[in-house]
Amino acid sequence: MLDRDRQAAAPFLAPGEHLRAAATVSLAPGIPHPPPQLLPPRRPGDLERKLTRPVGVLRRVYAVLNPVSAAAGAVGDRMADAVPDAAWHGRGMDGDWTSAAGRFVVRWHEDGTRGSCLLALTDRRLLLLADRAKPWQLDPAYAPHLELPRHEIAALRRNPKGVLQRGRIDLHFPDGSWAGLTTPLPATADEVAAAF
Repeated sequence: MLDRDRQAAAPFLAPGEHLRAAATVSLAPGIPHPPPQLLPPRRPGDLERKLTRPVGVLRRVYAVLNPVSAAAGAVGDRMADAVPDAAWHGRGMDGDWTSAAGRFVVRWHEDGTRGSCLLALTDRRLLLLADRAKPWQLDPAYAPHLELPRHEIAALRRNPKGVLQRGRIDLHFPDGSWAGLTTPLPATADEVAAAF
């Protein structure tokens, strides 16, 4: 466990709560994106609204000036999208969208959180902290994103079979469903699983 992860998680602990492990985690690549009807409508930020039109114009100009490269890029994107991540990385989740694992993945995506979160495992709960820093801020600004009491987690298992990710942990729920999480380093995954 990195000391910076431990320090970043410390302010979010309740009085008397003990931090057992802290690590940066991401959803496993084999997990499908939740259906749009399960997610709240996404509101683009100010910067995204301002850049959408100029970026679209630049793409159209590039396609006109270099049609062969633009067409080859589009074909490559379609080919990459045609093969699901599960074919390359194994299954990332077991259970449908109404299972505990499905609800966990939906809640991960609810407010547009992308990429990684800081996982804090305590003696009472599993807490995910999302980085809410603005693009121009250098230091992370963590805020609580998702919280699960310990009784809602059946196990954190290390070394799942049939996957390529060496830093993977499977988060198992009492209903039998599970969702995969990846850490940057295998040693970090070992520490988190051992702390559970």
